[in-house]
Amino acid sequence: MRLLRRSFLALLLPLALAACGGGGGTETGGPEPDPNAATLGSMRVITIGDSIGNGFGIATPWPTRLAPIIGREIINNSVTNEQTSFGVSVIQQMITENNPTHVFILLGTNDAARGSVSVAISNLQTMVDIARDNNVIPVVGTLPPLTPAPPSNLPNFDTVAADALAEQISAGIRGLSNARIAPVRSMVSRSNIVDGIHPNDQGQQQIAEAMATQF
Repeated sequence: MRLLRRSFLALLLPLALAACGGGGGTETGGPEPDPNAATLGSMRVITIGDSIGNGFGIATPWPTRLAPIIGREIINNSVTNEQTSFGVSVIQQMITENNPTHVFILLGTNDAARGSVSVAISNLQTMVDIARDNNVIPVVGTLPPLTPAPPSNLPNFDTVAADALAEQISAGIRGLSNARIAPVRSMVSRSNIVDGIHPNDQGQQQIAEAMATQF
């Protein structure tokens, strides 16, 4: 009789443990959580640019418009008046701090204004190489057009000459190695450049859509 009772208890104990959630698994039951879910959810996109990327007080900038298109949070580091050398100086730190999957780069307009075509292309290739070395996908946009309407704060700025150099830089961008090239220059309408340099809302949306083609 005592032996029979022990056998009955031995059968009952595993059932009790299962009912209480014992014997492994999560407290609420069901499958174990994906250990990579939090990491994947927190991965972000970074953008590096100049005043075109911060809107210059004229329009909502393209990185803000790009975020809902690609469904990712975007860390935007676009600083007025900066050239491609700025991108080289900040890209590694931004990658280290934000662990992105992609970096979107729109730099070179200020290089065109200063006549440094070869330097701009070299710097952009350096940025691409740094991104690839960190397993980040680089997306580089060709440069938006400039139009014959210099901004009032730069009355002597020759936008026509700068636009010719922007086309040369864009040609170099199209030849970058190991980069995804976004067709910004061909997708932004010149009628959407409001002060010779900076796009209005429609132009910023066109930049975002051009960038999204390479995500």
